[in-house]
Amino acid sequence: MLNNSIIKKAAEYVRSIQIKADESGHDWHHTERVWLNTKYLATKIECNTELAELGALFHDIADAKFHNGDETIGAALTKEWLENQFYDKEKIDTVVFIVDHVSFRKKYKPNPKTHPELSVVQDADRLDAMGAIGIARAFSYGGYKQRPLYTANFKEASSTIGHFYEKLLTLYKLMNTEPAKELAKERHDFMVSFLEQFQKDILPIKYLG
Repeated sequence: MLNNSIIKKAAEYVRSIQIKADESGHDWHHTERVWLNTKYLATKIECNTELAELGALFHDIADAKFHNGDETIGAALTKEWLENQFYDKEKIDTVVFIVDHVSFRKKYKPNPKTHPELSVVQDADRLDAMGAIGIARAFSYGGYKQRPLYTANFKEASSTIGHFYEKLLTLYKLMNTEPAKELAKERHDFMVSFLEQFQKDILPIKYLG
């Protein structure tokens, strides 16, 4: 049975931390979208929805990118908060495992049959890096990091456009669940179309003759 009380408390706690304006695209609005994606995907496969939702809410509580690469802070904060709620230890372990393994940087590929909750949250997080919202977040993060829009080498990872080739265009094939793959296909195709149009816009002579 879904424990709506713990989920509501977790959402309020995470929101209180992340609600401040954020230019990197890793704010409460991102977490909320991942949460909503997770709730949808969790209805499509067999998993513990409560644990998946908690994993989604805490997945970016302390992103390593903003903590000098420290991958342990998010999991530690999650564990501490859940323990303070006297939450079940085995359930805490599952949620902490999600937070500790969800990131793209970890390159952890879960098996949906043995780790369905992590599979769902990881898919939900990656969906938010794709499509129109993914494009918007990429440029927001690029501005935050003061990256150039693009370089002479279009696929160079140091630019925002290069980030699409380095990471964002790879996400479709990395989806863990079939429902996520269906959603990711449309978003992937949208990004491909955007990049094609972007090239036309910056190289009009080549395309217009």
